[in-house]
Amino acid sequence: MAHDCECRMKGTMWGSDYELLILQYFLIQHRKMKQPKIIELFFYLPNNEEILLCCDGASRDNPDIAGYGFVVRNQYGDFVFAESGGLGVTTNYVAAFIASVRALEWAIKHQKYKIILQSDSKACIHSLMQQKIPWFLLARWQRMQDNVLSISYRHACMLMFSHFFG
Repeated sequence: MAHDCECRMKGTMWGSDYELLILQYFLIQHRKMKQPKIIELFFYLPNNEEILLCCDGASRDNPDIAGYGFVVRNQYGDFVFAESGGLGVTTNYVAAFIASVRALEWAIKHQKYKIILQSDSKACIHSLMQQKIPWFLLARWQRMQDNVLSISYRHACMLMFSHFFG
């Protein structure tokens, strides 16, 4: 008889001796998981004709397997679009930048020219404001700037920064 099993149990396990005996009986390995923490999210709605791009990128370690994602909301707070993707091995910083660039590319493609870009990466927001773009994203960034009327940067702690293009 061969036995190979890995599963994620849904529901609540209390860690009692009885539960552990059941897992051992069926030769199911177990490990403790972190308790999920519920975080309440607030955001300011964009003005009329503006679009809010909430961006994030992360890697398991720094660097390690990474991904990005962004959510688009309109002036009423309605969900408009979301995208996520894998990036291979990279850093948190690069993943946050790619999330921002992909979100801006989406906005330009869908003719949204007044943009609020929000990220929880303080380093990414600061670099965007200073126009210190990583070299491998610079051409894409410059192409988007040619099409944007205004862009505001927000760190997730709700500090707001603006930069307008003439």
